[in-house]
This record gives sequence, structure tokens and C-alpha cells, in this order.
Amino acid sequence: MAQNYTLMARKNLLKPDETPKYYAVARSGRKVTVKEVCKRITERSSYSKGELEGCIGEFLLEIVNVLEEGNIVQMGDLGNFRMSIKTGTPTDTLKEFKASCIDKGKVLFYPGSDLRKLCKTLDYTLYKSDSSADSDKDPLPDGGGDDNQGGSGSGEAPDPAA
Repeated sequence: MAQNYTLMARKNLLKPDETPKYYAVARSGRKVTVKEVCKRITERSSYSKGELEGCIGEFLLEIVNVLEEGNIVQMGDLGNFRMSIKTGTPTDTLKEFKASCIDKGKVLFYPGSDLRKLCKTLDYTLYKSDSSADSDKDPLPDGGGDDNQGGSGSGEAPDPAA
């Protein structure tokens, strides 16, 4: 299956007088819930839906516990999770820096070999809506929406140095 994309014009903020250039933005289909993923796994395995949902819940809880301990979570072929922090107020000297200078933390994910291989072997297809009535109902790129925790939800930002 090919990854759908749309095209988006973006200005280079370092060169505001230049005309915008077009960039590909991944277009997500729909959100698949944990319940649906568990149902799909149940159809091809001996695990019950409840067992899978329970395991996933415990799995996520343990990832949070390991990250709170300040450790990196290595999940084999899935990849690694680790914490990162953003300094909101840098200081001039080491002595001036306090924990309150830290703006927020975030979880970084580094995909494992199977997911990296998927990214290298994807085929791409320009998304075209079947009807003009669907155009205002298109999901936001990369899942978008309120629960998107990273960035603006508009895909990867252009490299201003390019």
C-alpha cells in the first residue's frame, strides 16, 4: 500500500520575500483505536481481546514508569523511547540555572529496524479527493487534531538551509 500525500505551499521564514515552495505532506487516513488493533490481532491469534487490551495498558504504564526513572526504554524491533527537555529560559551562568528554567519535557521515539526499513521502502501516491464535497472533511496530515503532541500537525517543516 502506498503512502498518500498532499502538496502544501510554505514560505521560508528566513527569506520572506521569496515565493512559497511546495512540499509533500503525509496524509493520514483514519485513526485506528487500540480496541480495533486488538480485534485484528485476535482474529489471527489465540489471544483474547481483553488479554491484549490489558497487556497494552500495562505495557504503556510500565513505559511511563521507566521513563519517570530517567531511563531509556528499549523495545527491541519496535524502537526506543527516551525523555528530552526544552530549556525555556537559558541563563548566563551555571549558578543561575534552576529547574524552573526548564520549559517542558517530551518523549522522543527512535524507531527500530523494521519501522526504519518501512520508511525507506514506501511508495508514494498523490491524494486526490473523489468529490469536492469530501475536500472540507479531509483529515489533517499526520493525524493532526487536538491530541497531536508534536509540532503543528502539518508534517515535516522545510529545511531553511536547503
